[in-house]
Amino acid sequence: MSKTSFSCGEYLDINHAAKLYERLGKSLEKSTTIEIKADKVIKADTAGLQLLVTLAKEVAVADGKLIWKSPSSALLMAAKQLGVSDHLGLSKQVI
Repeated sequence: MSKTSFSCGEYLDINHAAKLYERLGKSLEKSTTIEIKADKVIKADTAGLQLLVTLAKEVAVADGKLIWKSPSSALLMAAKQLGVSDHLGLSKQVI
C-alpha cells in the first residue's frame, strides 16, 4: 500500500478532536503508512496528542509507519511535556 498524507492544521486540540479523529480514520483506511504534516501546529493539547498516540499504536499493529514532516516546536514541546514523544516517534526531533 502507498502512503497517505495527513495535515494537522494549526490546532491539534480538544476543540478539533472529533474532526481530527474522523480525518485520521480516513487516512488509516487508505494506508498504514501515514505522512503527518505538522509544521503549522501552534497548539497541541492532551486530547490531540492522545489521538496521535492511538493512531501510532494502530499503525504499529498494522505493520505500518508514521512519517513526520517538519513537526512544529509547539507540537514537539507539548509531546515532550506530556511524555509521549517516544510513543509518537518524535524523541529524536529537535525543538
